[in-house]
Amino acid sequence: MISLKNGELTVSVLDPVLDRDKLGSRYCAGGYIWQVEDEKKGTLFSGPYFPDPAGGFDGQGAPEVFEIALGSDTAKRGDEVCVLGVGRVRRESPVKPFHVRDNPKVLQFAEWNVETHPTEVAMQTSQTFRNQAVHILRRVRLKGRQLESRTEVTNTGEGIVPLRWFAHPFFPPAETLCRFSLECSMPSNPAFELQEDGFVRRNPGYDWGKGFFQPLQLSFGYPVRIEQKHPKLGTLEVQCDFPVASLPIWGNARTFSFEPYYHTLLEPGTVASWSIRYCF
Repeated sequence: MISLKNGELTVSVLDPVLDRDKLGSRYCAGGYIWQVEDEKKGTLFSGPYFPDPAGGFDGQGAPEVFEIALGSDTAKRGDEVCVLGVGRVRRESPVKPFHVRDNPKVLQFAEWNVETHPTEVAMQTSQTFRNQAVHILRRVRLKGRQLESRTEVTNTGEGIVPLRWFAHPFFPPAETLCRFSLECSMPSNPAFELQEDGFVRRNPGYDWGKGFFQPLQLSFGYPVRIEQKHPKLGTLEVQCDFPVASLPIWGNARTFSFEPYYHTLLEPGTVASWSIRYCF
């Protein structure tokens, strides 16, 4: 793994080649934050099976996902699609519509150029599929107790590229979870409840072994700040500098995650860039 370090934190970022046993079709291979460790308080991220070993599918830490695969709108079972940030993936599942979580077979990983520095890593790749082509730049930078993950996608092809991306940070579970800077509401459900102070709370009587996924109703289209409760830190803040298109939450017995989405159509010759910051 690639390590970014300062006097307080150590960030482990997956190497797109050497750590391929931890990669798969689901998460972007470039700039994959596997873990952050506080020198005094230990590991700060979790995962669906943490601390047990996790493979490329379920993962841990703070992975990111390009949800729309190029070619998935017409691909039949057995066809190839191009998952941005991952590579060529075979569509094997009959589940409609196509989603990377249902199709784990990576035929060929994208090649990344990697530049490392003590507190920053930059990874770049180019991918082509029919008349669509992109250049992806991922930067992960550690500054003090702030960790920034920035993405830049350039449409270098002739066709429009649909981008639907989301961050999937995994935090250790707590009874009180998070609060959003945007106005928020939540449908009635057996697992989560929204308190009067704005914090989302876990229902301790729910069977968390089977997990629960719940979309939220927010004032979408704006950047958002998220206060996240943490058993080791008390509270940390996550800053999304992009217009959030949707924001579900998910958790099981070992972890909790919110999933802020960014969605746009990238015209030929244009660039989209956005970032998410974790303030520990």
